[in-house]
Amino acid sequence: MHSPEKAGKEGVCTSSSQNHWKLKMDIKHVKDYIYWLYYQYLLITCSYVLEPWERSMFHTITVTVFAMVVYTAYVFVPIHIRLAFEFFSQLFGGQPESTVSIVN
Repeated sequence: MHSPEKAGKEGVCTSSSQNHWKLKMDIKHVKDYIYWLYYQYLLITCSYVLEPWERSMFHTITVTVFAMVVYTAYVFVPIHIRLAFEFFSQLFGGQPESTVSIVN
């Protein structure tokens, strides 16, 4: 039989090894999931039938359009939300800013 000290050390090594193995499996799972998402993207866009240079151009255009939409939303959506908030606050009885500044 093993001594308690030795058994404890083996348990720690085994636990560390298991954690490393679990981390490795988690990374593999994430990698497989990303590959699966990419495959779904290829199927949905039907770009799997394109030649490599066509697929490259298609991906470039898609990423560019997506980036432009995100940038436009980042720049313009907050402005429109603020304007809509001002409109509805005036519509439901809020005081205009000019009146508030005169009262002070």
